[in-house]
Amino acid sequence: MDSKAFHRFITAGTAYVKDGCVPHKKQPFILFHYLTGKAHKFYVRKVSRDPYRWRLPEFFRELFNYCFPVDFRIKQWQKLQCCYQNDQKVKDYVYELDELWTMIREMDKCTQVHKLWFGLRKEIQHDLWHEKLNPEILTLEDVIAAAKIIEITQSVTLEMNRKGHTKNPTAICSAAATPNGGEWM
Repeated sequence: MDSKAFHRFITAGTAYVKDGCVPHKKQPFILFHYLTGKAHKFYVRKVSRDPYRWRLPEFFRELFNYCFPVDFRIKQWQKLQCCYQNDQKVKDYVYELDELWTMIREMDKCTQVHKLWFGLRKEIQHDLWHEKLNPEILTLEDVIAAAKIIEITQSVTLEMNRKGHTKNPTAICSAAATPNGGEWM
């Protein structure tokens, strides 16, 4: 089973039974209709004997344990340790980290902030420090937002340098029209 498909099933399945106000004791039974392959076998072999005894958290945990190898989380943890931004955009790097964090599950927010911060490209880390930001006091969302802004700033600066940015900004502005049709001063 694919870990992304499993996560999607958990998310969609939970929303489906909650939005449909399905009683707790019937939730795994309702989701059974959407299982295929190894997950379907799990239900038939383990759950179908007494389907109303199972609750969703236990069902998902046991389904995961049945479908994935015993060392799956260890392998995900190893992938996380080797995960760096490299040439990715910040948003893509965050998405990759989030997938790994979701599969590992046992990660506190402080550890996530440190992994994100120190996995970013050195230029972005430099600018985060330069902005007097600190991974010890920022939330994950704060670091993500700041890193995205810095990435945009760096790309604009790089583009300006590549195009031979002019030293006289008024020369560029004097030829530009204002929104009401006049010229900039």
